[in-house]
Amino acid sequence: MDRPRRGSLKLDNSLRVRGNIAVGIAVWKRSIATIYPGKRDAGVSNLSQKRIAVFGASGATGREVVRHALRAGLEVVAIDRSQPDDEDRLEGVTYRQADVLEDDLADAMEGCDAVISTLGVAFSPSNAMSPPPLYTKGTGNILDGMQRAGIGRIVVISAAFVADQPSLPKWFKLTVVPALHNILEQMKEMEASLEEAANLEWTAVRPAWLIEKPANGELLVDDENLPQEAFRCRIGDLGAFMVDCVKNEKHVRAKPAVGAPEDEKFESPLALGEEFVGL
Repeated sequence: MDRPRRGSLKLDNSLRVRGNIAVGIAVWKRSIATIYPGKRDAGVSNLSQKRIAVFGASGATGREVVRHALRAGLEVVAIDRSQPDDEDRLEGVTYRQADVLEDDLADAMEGCDAVISTLGVAFSPSNAMSPPPLYTKGTGNILDGMQRAGIGRIVVISAAFVADQPSLPKWFKLTVVPALHNILEQMKEMEASLEEAANLEWTAVRPAWLIEKPANGELLVDDENLPQEAFRCRIGDLGAFMVDCVKNEKHVRAKPAVGAPEDEKFESPLALGEEFVGL
């Protein structure tokens, strides 16, 4: 089995062919890739110096996406149900107000080249029983708006737990996954709608159990299933990964599963009680 990919800037030894200018250029292009390697569609230019729309920009992961996008030199349009106060606004960010469940979103995305959706449903007993349709209706409205605005690239957050993950601890499978059933079903429906969309370049990122920590560049990436021992996912690393997928056209029409090991105190049932249940 192939080992999971960890971010690095290593060159491929198979490309070291002396005197071949074309190969030399290929090696150079690979060497300047960002810290998260991934699949790139041939013939698709990257989105450096372009503008992206970020839905859910005021949330924890959304803020990380905005920050990493600005750092990557992208223009950002932050779209939320409400506008931030003046003191909370960031330089270089355009703020637009829209409700993904109710509004026409084409105007909100006007002038953008790609979309990152960090929409998510916070866990609560009521949301577990009847989650708001952010992943289904909300994402569907975003796709409709994208089509009318002429945008063909989107990256969304799904979850690793929409599929059986062999590497997950048994206690987590028996407690958290069943509690999230209705939310996960919406995520599955969202992924299916992306797969069925014609002429759409999409990425459904499947993070492990999220933890509110900054990026450390140690994210592990694999196709659909989590790498071994990748039980947590820092929101900082998730935000950076999503921006990299857009900017460098990686993992197009794919469901990369991302995560990394953390200290035992962050992976225990006690951590679950403190973070998931809010005890």
